[in-house]
Parts: sequence; structure tokens; C-alpha cells
Amino acid sequence: MLQGPAYRLCTARLQLECAAPTDAHEMHAVVCAERVRLAEHLVWAREEPLAFDVRLQVLRSMRARFDQSVEYVWTIREAGRFVGMLGLHPGQDSAARAVGYWLRADACGRGLATEAVCAALVAAFEVEGAERVELHTAATNVRSLRLATRLGFARVERRHGTEPLQLAGDTPPDLESHTLRRDAVPNEMRRTTGVAAFDVLGRKLYDSALLRRSAFSTR
Repeated sequence: MLQGPAYRLCTARLQLECAAPTDAHEMHAVVCAERVRLAEHLVWAREEPLAFDVRLQVLRSMRARFDQSVEYVWTIREAGRFVGMLGLHPGQDSAARAVGYWLRADACGRGLATEAVCAALVAAFEVEGAERVELHTAATNVRSLRLATRLGFARVERRHGTEPLQLAGDTPPDLESHTLRRDAVPNEMRRTTGVAAFDVLGRKLYDSALLRRSAFSTR
């Protein structure tokens, strides 16, 4: 039986590839141009802009951690164009993964984030065998909160923000934590979501046709 991780994920509109140093120029251009918008909800963006060589090292580290199955970060592309990034990070325990993502401004509002997170759920539940996926977001991030609700995540806590990297003069926003269990994935998502996952050699780990029949099956 083939094993992950899933180096490539494909949906109806998106291609997600393991992030690599070769993505540095595209990522650097978008993040530097949109750092103020991204910093509204993403802590790491508040340290931007990074020098290009630092960005390159960050991507090298991401690739190494991907290869070691520590955490997974993919670029998100639509028709070959870089539109953002998606990550599956260690969760609160070994049975959980935490999903995170960001999109460039002109890719927002078209359901691409939902599509990308569905791909992450396939990677987490079907390839990695996770029992839960967590989603942590600022309480002010309305789009992420709506996405969590749409995909069936349940809110588990809200806590006061204590993030030390808040912008000067800002009060850090409250943070909301949501979780989705394997056995709680909505039936509608099981019927309609199409995702294919491939290993490092391009061998299919999970099939979109199979997904439509029995996605997120309870093991």
C-alpha cells in the first residue's frame, strides 16, 4: 500500500504542491506587496518584509520539515498562477493536525480557500490518518470563521489574544479555536468534494472518484 505524505493535491480548480525554494520569487513578491493586509490576521506577516535570502531559507526549512513528515506546507496555484499557501501543522496532540492558509487579495471571495482546506482535510484524514483537524483564527477574521462553519468545524474555545507580535498600538484580537473530527465531516462534503492526492513520485494516494463515493471514511 502506498504511503504519504501527499506532495501534490489537486481539486477542481487548484493545484497544491509541496512548497520548495523554487517558489521563493513568487511568494516573496506577493507577501511583500500584500504584507499590510496579511498582517491583519496572520502573526507571521507582522515580521514582514523579510529579506529575499531569508525567505529562501524559510522555504528550505519548510521543504525539509515536509520530507521529514513533521509538517506540510503547499503552494496553492490556480491555472499555474501562485495564489497562496496552505499548511498542515502539528496539532495539540498526536491525533490532530492544525490547518492554516492564506490567499492573495485577488483570489479571495471565490471559494478557493474552502477548496484548499478541503484538500487539507483529505491529506489529514485519508493520507495521514488524523482523527481531528484544528483551525485557529483571530475572532476578527470573518471569512475564516465562515469557512469553519461551512465545513462543519465546531468552536471549542475563545481566548483573549496575547500575541506579542501585534502591530504597534494594537490590542491583539481574541482567538477562536475550532475542531473537526473525522466522523463529523458533513455528508454533503463527502458527496461533492473532489480531491486527488499524490506521493513524491506522482503515484496516486487518493482518488477523487473514490472520494465522492466514500470520502473521509471512518477507520
